[in-house]
Parts: sequence; structure tokens; C-alpha cells
Amino acid sequence: MRIGIFETTHFEGAYPVIRLFDNGNNEITIFTYEESYRQFQFLLKDDVTRFTWIVKPKNESKYSFIKRIYSEAKKQRLELLYLNTITDNYIFYSWMITRLKPIRMIMTLHSINNYFSHKHAFNLRRMVRTIGKKRLIRVVDEFNVVALTMVEYLKSRLPASKKVHCVPGAVYEKRLDINERTGVEIITMVVPGIIDERRRDYGLVLQLVEKLHEAGLKIRITLLGGMHPLFGKSVLEKLEKSNFKGELRYYTEAVVDQPEFDRVMDEADLVLLPSTINNTVLHDIEEVYGLSMSSGNLFDTIKHAKPFIAPLGLRVDPFLEGSCLRYESVEEIVEILSALQQSPEVWDSLKSKATSASAHYTIQAVRNRNKDLFG
Repeated sequence: MRIGIFETTHFEGAYPVIRLFDNGNNEITIFTYEESYRQFQFLLKDDVTRFTWIVKPKNESKYSFIKRIYSEAKKQRLELLYLNTITDNYIFYSWMITRLKPIRMIMTLHSINNYFSHKHAFNLRRMVRTIGKKRLIRVVDEFNVVALTMVEYLKSRLPASKKVHCVPGAVYEKRLDINERTGVEIITMVVPGIIDERRRDYGLVLQLVEKLHEAGLKIRITLLGGMHPLFGKSVLEKLEKSNFKGELRYYTEAVVDQPEFDRVMDEADLVLLPSTINNTVLHDIEEVYGLSMSSGNLFDTIKHAKPFIAPLGLRVDPFLEGSCLRYESVEEIVEILSALQQSPEVWDSLKSKATSASAHYTIQAVRNRNKDLFG
């Protein structure tokens, strides 16, 4: 089958899509931006040459690139076009989709409410975006969400004739045997994701570092993500004022390259997800993590088979519950970590559960759950 995969920014989420379609028989063309292509090269390594790449350079307009996608799809006689992330130019994409039919189209919705809840405003740009989103919902017949907890919610918003798939934002390829070690003291915890105060509670993280220090627990925390140019500024100011003497590490660049990200994740013992469950990340529309959108950091725990700590109210896939520890306060996180430190057998069991959870996300397991897509 001749397949096109389109991705602008969520390169880490498009990687599993590429791997899932790469069955040895499909011809795959990937449409992406220059910045993401750089990360794809890190992720795919030598395999990058096995695919056809249509890359938008920085000096090309987005509208021009959409026209190129249309032309290439026609030229290559694509049979399926997988649109993994659309964040702008909604009207132009709906135009492209309409004119490319009967090519089969799959479109991932990362933020469901953003396509169904629209705030009225006397703002031409916002009005155009709203019209474009409504058109996309109308012209696309098959949608994808990245978490099982989002499936029924999206189905409830769509006509019964539309299909909803669930292709997760990561696949498990058993990178290392690091979780198979026994009796290892917990010394490193990671908070993955771009540093954005709308998505994660970094105030809680700073409190946690202080509480761990007071409790005598020598656990280093790494904020593993680039600094958001706008919504990371206040976090950076607090970090620069703090003096945690190596107990908290962070990056100041805009992007952490994939090899460094993967290295730190592989070496981590635990993952902390201090998610702000209700937020307005896009266009002032409220989204709920685990219901109308999913935290990409959950997929980091899958890819690297790590146990994780998450807020009590955060919905996660049923497969992940066994490797998830819940908290309602900073004090509870400290209690959890202290208990794990004192119970090596519980810690070993938790690591084993994380590996078992990730086994539900192998390439073959995901293909089996999505036979209509991957045959």
C-alpha cells in the first residue's frame, strides 16, 4: 500500500505510526517540517533512508507546503494519508482532503474540545480557524486518538457514521534491560515534556525538591524538556532563583534533542507527571487530560517502561494502572518515595509491572488492536 504520513511538530508521536505501517510491504512517504525532520533522523537512525521524505524548509510558506502535499499525493497515487498533527491552516487542509478523495484519510485529534467547543469572538482569525475546524470534522470520516480513555468521549461528539481509532503515542521496543535490575536504590526521577506552566505544575515540583531535602531522601529530579519561549519564562525565573545544589536539573534551550532525551529517560528510575488536569492550552478552550486530550509524557513511560507517579484524577489507559502510583499532595509523593526506598521488593515489583504494562504497546500488540488500519 502507498501511504503518506503528515507530521509538523509531534515527531515523537508520529514515530510509532511510521513503525506500525512499516511492515515490509508498504511504501511510506513522510511529510514534515525541517525541525521535525532533524528529530526523525535521530529516532529512525539508518532506517531514515528507507522512506520518502517531503520536507518543508523554514523559508517555504505553510500554504505552499500544503499544495506540495496535494501534488505529491496525486503524483504518488497515495491510498492512505495519515494526518497526525494539524495545528493551523485548517481551511486549507479541509480543501486538500476534499480534493484528494477517495484517498483514505485518518486524522489524529490531540485536543478534542478544540474542534467542538468554539468561543465566539469578534476576531477574524479566530472565526476562520473555527470554520476550518468544523469543515475538517465534516470532511474527515476516520479519526484517531492516542489514548484509550479518549475513544468514547470522541465517539460521543461525532456522528455514528465516523470511525474512531486508537493508535498510541508510543510503541514499546524494549530499549534496555535497565528495569530488570534488582535492589537498586531510587536516585533519579524525571519530569518529561516541554517546560510549560499551563500543562504541568512546576510549583509542586519545586516544593517536592525542598520536601525531599528536608526528609533526607537523596533523589535527583530532572526537568526533561525544552523551555517554552512564553509559558516557561516564569518557571525559568523561579529555577534561576533556587539553589538546589544538583538536586534539580533542567535545560534552558528550546528543544532537547532526542538522543539526550532518551538517554536521561533510560537512566531514570521513576517518572513524575505533575499534570494540570484541566487546562486551556489552545485558543482558550478548556481541555481535560485523560478525557479530551492526553499527556504525551504517558507515552514516555510506555516507550521506556518506567513506573510513574500521577495526580489522583488523571485518567490513564487501563493497561498502565498497575505501574502508576497516585498522589493528592506533595507530602504524599514524599511518603510514596520513602516507602519505596524502604521496600526493595515492592520497588522491584513496580518495575516489573511497568515492563508488563509496556508489553501491551509492542508493535504487534498495537497492530492486533487496530487490524482495520494495519491489517
